[in-house]
Amino acid sequence: MVSDIPAALRRAASLFFAAPFDVALLSSSEREDDFRMAATVGADGRRSVLKLAANAFTTPRRIEGWQTLIRAARAMDVYMPALIPSLTGRIAERCELDGRAFVVWAEELAPYPLAQTEAELDTDAYRDKDAARPKSDDGCPAWQTELIAFNAKLAAARLPGGWGMSGYVRLTPFDGEETDEAEECVLKFERDLTARFPALLSRWQTIRERWNENRDALAALYPLLPTSVFQADWNDTNVLLTDDGHFAGLIDCNIAGEDTALNMALSIGCYGFNAAGPLTAEEHAGKVLRLFGRERAWTDDEAAAAPLLWRYITALYWGEVNDLRGAGAEEDAARILDRIDEALAAEPDFRPAMTAHE
Repeated sequence: MVSDIPAALRRAASLFFAAPFDVALLSSSEREDDFRMAATVGADGRRSVLKLAANAFTTPRRIEGWQTLIRAARAMDVYMPALIPSLTGRIAERCELDGRAFVVWAEELAPYPLAQTEAELDTDAYRDKDAARPKSDDGCPAWQTELIAFNAKLAAARLPGGWGMSGYVRLTPFDGEETDEAEECVLKFERDLTARFPALLSRWQTIRERWNENRDALAALYPLLPTSVFQADWNDTNVLLTDDGHFAGLIDCNIAGEDTALNMALSIGCYGFNAAGPLTAEEHAGKVLRLFGRERAWTDDEAAAAPLLWRYITALYWGEVNDLRGAGAEEDAARILDRIDEALAAEPDFRPAMTAHE
């Protein structure tokens, strides 16, 4: 942890703002090798946001690349904060604080309210607030459908990447990692199962072989799938809404980057703000695929890869890893293996959703 955060923020702010200015800490977090701070800065008659990150994936090159996404979003009438150049004209700077190397950047203070504030996390008050917002025809909040439609437009735009992958990248390690998240979860699960429930290892090896077969079949198709650039972090705390509850824009590009359109659609379908929604995960994925299909036709390769990718991202992920850690007995662990087995046997038919607009 930085020993003197106010002094550190003033030093970082001086790279972007000429004196006089004032700085107020918004948030700070430290997890393993990922330390971040955010602050508001008052200078030149306006307030801006200053951000600092010390991790393996936030680099000046990535931050420069975010501008591709920000410009595209604004051209689609979706707000994303513009990046503010430093006093030397660079989009990102480096500084060392207490022996830790930080990347620093600044951006506009968004003029829209967040869908969810940090104070509203995991509260009934927020659930009631969101339930009162306008709804789509399927009963989901309208802002969520509008956000999906924005991602569909990004997919159709096929924005050039090359400066970094999204945090949801599949079959390719995210910056600074050794594997993608799906395989990371498999390895963590296997280590925990081996240590705690060795009697289940024979069954696990059979499941692991089926998981590997599905991964290898997906890997054969994956290089053929179209890509674009996405914000890739659609938590409610990053979503901006208008006063009447409709989607206005996004903040936070920390894990933004290049990804396949299919992975972004299915990841939103499975993990994007639908846990308490009226649709099952597969139904929600179908909805997302249809919305993406309005903007551009899905390819035959994408249709063939869809069930393989669905199994890859749903059979064993953080939910299974965390549930195994909490398993108190062998029969509890066996039930988790049952779930994985069932997910690997699933044959979701996404073609109707992917051909709905043909």
